[in-house]
Amino acid sequence: MKRWSPSCRSVPISQATVAVRARTGSARVCARVPAGRSSQPGAVRGAPNYRREIAVLPAAHRLVSSADFADVIAHGVRVGRPTLVVHARAREQGDTQVGFVVSKAVGNAVVRNRVKRRLRAMVRPYALGASPNQYKVVVRALPAAADQPGRVAGDLDSAWQQAMTKAGAAS
Repeated sequence: MKRWSPSCRSVPISQATVAVRARTGSARVCARVPAGRSSQPGAVRGAPNYRREIAVLPAAHRLVSSADFADVIAHGVRVGRPTLVVHARAREQGDTQVGFVVSKAVGNAVVRNRVKRRLRAMVRPYALGASPNQYKVVVRALPAAADQPGRVAGDLDSAWQQAMTKAGAAS
């Protein structure tokens, strides 16, 4: 249900509603204008959307097919850390693709989505970086990723490097 706040000005009566002031009993013609925020708190109008430009992986770098997830997990290398597990498999051609698995054991939907957003932001430089070898990578978050967010970046960095080394040697 939309809330409307009156913005009084001269408007055709067909586009207006009549608002009656309860205290004075007078009537006035007001236009219907949606109430509420029009942008993020503290955002500057006209500025680029920070979250959209920084944290989103381009479509070419996303792993979306369940068959691809299954292939990487079954046939790729696995490197585990206390907050996450990285599965990787070398590709013959194309861009490095990354997929994320965050189970319900991590937390409710809000927590799971927060963990995914953080992981996407951390993985983006690795996925978009210039590398001679291309990989398919699945990053699986463990419940500790929600409890210890400060530790995730270090775990991801070490697990990513080790997984790329192992996957490159395995291919």
